[in-house]
Amino acid sequence: MKRIVFFAAASLLIGAALPAQTAPQRQVVAATSSPSDSVAVIRANALLEELVRTDELVLRSAQPDRTVPGRIHEYFAQVHRGVPVRGAGLARQSADGVPVSVFGTTFADIDIDTDPGLDAEAALARMEALTGAARATAEPAELVIVPTMLGELVLAWSAPLQDYRTWFVDAHDGELVHRIDHFFTEAAVGSGMGITGERQKMSTWSTSGRYEARDRLRPAEIVTMNAKGRLSTIDDVANADPAWPSLVALDADNEWGNPAVVEGHANLGFTYDYLFKNQNWRGMDGKDGTIYSLVNLSFFNAFFLSAPYGPEGGGFVAFGETSDDVPLVPLDIAAHELMHGVTFSALKERTGSGLVGAHTGVLGPSTISVRGEVIRCGDTHFIEEEDEVEGIVVVHAPYLCYDEDGNPTTSRSGRFGLFLAHGGAINEAYSDIIGTAVEFATHPPGEGDLRADYRSGEDAGVNGRRMDRPNLLRVGGELPYPDAMGKEFRFVVALRGENLISYTRFGMQMLGNRVFSLDQDGYSGVHWNSTILSHAAYLAIEGGRHSSGRTVEGVGVANRGQIEQAFFRALVDLAPSRVTFPIMGRMIRQAAMDLHGDGSAASTAIDQALTAVGL
Repeated sequence: MKRIVFFAAASLLIGAALPAQTAPQRQVVAATSSPSDSVAVIRANALLEELVRTDELVLRSAQPDRTVPGRIHEYFAQVHRGVPVRGAGLARQSADGVPVSVFGTTFADIDIDTDPGLDAEAALARMEALTGAARATAEPAELVIVPTMLGELVLAWSAPLQDYRTWFVDAHDGELVHRIDHFFTEAAVGSGMGITGERQKMSTWSTSGRYEARDRLRPAEIVTMNAKGRLSTIDDVANADPAWPSLVALDADNEWGNPAVVEGHANLGFTYDYLFKNQNWRGMDGKDGTIYSLVNLSFFNAFFLSAPYGPEGGGFVAFGETSDDVPLVPLDIAAHELMHGVTFSALKERTGSGLVGAHTGVLGPSTISVRGEVIRCGDTHFIEEEDEVEGIVVVHAPYLCYDEDGNPTTSRSGRFGLFLAHGGAINEAYSDIIGTAVEFATHPPGEGDLRADYRSGEDAGVNGRRMDRPNLLRVGGELPYPDAMGKEFRFVVALRGENLISYTRFGMQMLGNRVFSLDQDGYSGVHWNSTILSHAAYLAIEGGRHSSGRTVEGVGVANRGQIEQAFFRALVDLAPSRVTFPIMGRMIRQAAMDLHGDGSAASTAIDQALTAVGL
């Protein structure tokens, strides 16, 4: 196990950054967004070629550009003595053999023994024993070097389990060191009533005297299953139970009466149409693979569950209902969840790791007050958890604090480490951006049902995030959603015993050097912080005056497709696996220049909008 640096560019962060340590990250951000960057591209490409020669980078994929003739996109994954470093690598774009941009993160001076103390089977058995979940696939565990959010490189075995998480255990002592959640939350022609009472057409399939919710008119088949309120159907679909086809929604006369089935099925079709026509992207996986969805779940949420789960191991989307029993299948929510599938599939295909993202941290205060409770460095949080054998057990979890030299400390004079989860927030932002884009491509703009706007979930009566004015909404009724870096939410970490499994105790928001906190976790703030990037997309289209005082000249609604295409290209074609907000900002600028030219209205609008939100 080896400690690594938390930050590559402290000047990009808010507050005092944790001090650098050994094995620094090399964040490579080189693009031809301006003439002055050409030297940076040459240097970045030279570094890439050197790392290839020394076998620290291996070519993972090479794909022709989907929209710009003559361009090639390559992804080089980092390995150490043949073992992949999860999420580390460089993405290079070339035009006729000349490098145009290089983005990504690698780790320097890795010195880890890659000889595991446990073999793959022993590691899997250890995971199952520690988590209580069985293995999810027949594939063996994979040996990787995993960068943890707490700044260490660890040789680990990884495998997906049936709790819908991929777990990582130390390859030497078998202790849990990391985990990944696979949940991303939130042809006959029939018809029926949707959730707003409007009649919807839906593509169905006639078989054996009945109609199934299978769209076989589009190149990608869309299959909609009806959970009928049973949460157990999630397991049936996720684990590809042989009985899952019996869940496919049915109707006797093709006049469908179930609003969730009707609207969910139709809206996934509209999302497919947008992706194909507007983004040159075919379905969820880019290859017209079957799109599976599950509706009528009895809980207040919607989600995408990624591979290796689902009927064909490629993931599926699922939709619950509001507390008023309104199905969560309006167009922007359906498109939001399907976009999570696009993000996962595109990054997994190119990089092999999906969108990993990165955690960065800054030093906070020594004391935090929440609802009258004073929390200090040196304190221990007590977590009540249920154990199958012992019942309710109490886990001691000390808060993670650092001294001024960047070393973990239990001293009262230490300072909390406040962390930001970049990748998750970027993922949520993109789902909001494309969800809104599909709505504008399908519905006329305006207020009311089946109208396009910049709010999320309004057709289901949900007061969701706003791209146009994010700070009108309050998290926990107290703090505004951020519209720029510097106003982001961060979180503190508590360590469970000796391992590095961390969790969010409080949502934090930093305003200058002032820290505010909420007594809820908010999924590490990824939904809250998503509005930083989605607000930039709004400004680039509509223009306006940002709260910082900066004015953005948007391209106007008639040209909104230019902005949507640039954002989509940056993620699907340019992004490396490990992404931060600043790197994402540079990639979006590069994508705008690739598609529309340096100095174009779209490129200018995107640059102004990203600058306004601190990127």
